[in-house]
Amino acid sequence: MLDNKRTMDALVLTAPREFGIQEIPIPTPETDEVLCKVDTTFICGTDPHIIQGDFPGFWPKEFPLVPGHEWSGTVVETGSRANALGWREGDRVCAISHVGCGYCHNCMTGRFNICLNYGHPERGHRQHGHYTPGAYAQYMCASVKSLYRIPDDMSLEYAACVDPLSIALYTVNRTRIQPGDDILIMGTGPQGLMAMLCAKAVGAGRIYVAGHGARLRLAEDLGAIGIDYRSSDVAKTVRDMTDGLGVPRVCECAGTATSIRQACDAAGKGGVVSVIGIPHEDVSLPLKRMVLDEVEIVGNRANPNTAQAAIALMSEGRVDLSPLMTHRFPLSQFAGALETYEGRRDGAMKVAIKPN
Repeated sequence: MLDNKRTMDALVLTAPREFGIQEIPIPTPETDEVLCKVDTTFICGTDPHIIQGDFPGFWPKEFPLVPGHEWSGTVVETGSRANALGWREGDRVCAISHVGCGYCHNCMTGRFNICLNYGHPERGHRQHGHYTPGAYAQYMCASVKSLYRIPDDMSLEYAACVDPLSIALYTVNRTRIQPGDDILIMGTGPQGLMAMLCAKAVGAGRIYVAGHGARLRLAEDLGAIGIDYRSSDVAKTVRDMTDGLGVPRVCECAGTATSIRQACDAAGKGGVVSVIGIPHEDVSLPLKRMVLDEVEIVGNRANPNTAQAAIALMSEGRVDLSPLMTHRFPLSQFAGALETYEGRRDGAMKVAIKPN
């Protein structure tokens, strides 16, 4: 039940690294939107960059902004078209951030993550929590094009992980992995560990993971062959472990110039390097060798058409994310939650915000 004032608490970003909890109006859903009471919003690795202003004029396009996009909640109001499409008050939902316009060539061919009308809300595009309002709030409006119903036996908190898991699944799928294929995962942050779990779920052979410290030990506990990038040459180590061949599939989830180069060096002849990490600078690649050995490098953006599959993997127990869900904070303590996440305090991995 909404209060009579129709206001809510929300995290409002007013400038780079300037934010606070404010009381703002509860939004009213447009015709193809629903209003949801937010249960859980996880801090994504992109959120600190948005908050710090690392993407000026892009994420966000302007201030103020309510960020947050890995979320779940319960529908409390529906727009007229959303209602006609079968969305109802009480529906338990999770979401992804991208909302394509639905009309351009890319959207019509299923690639709404690279919508040709990106950044133009007047043409129907949205990206919740990036440049349109997000989920660090008690309520948020979301396009039904971004929503997914969750099974009755899945908790709302668990369902808030669908967005990052479906990105990891997309990244793994883009390697064109086949059952039994060996794969290298670069990075042991949440995205890398989720990619490792997805690779395992789809039948990978040996799963090598490059990381360091407690996170690498967690990857090993979850079934990976660990490689410490601080004490080893990752590409050389992989080749030593594969009789000099390298691996046919690589997921690059760290986003550094060094890790991207090592990912390309570790790929075997005819291999595919699937990149989800976003580097801060251009990267020098071994193009001569990649051409002669037909090594492909594939860029990935978000999670087109993989959220429903991610929900199935979670609900059927083929992927268990509980070891990654480490911390929970109320919305009022967001600053402390962000410090915990960025500082990896007490083994922080997935840090949940509870707006209500």
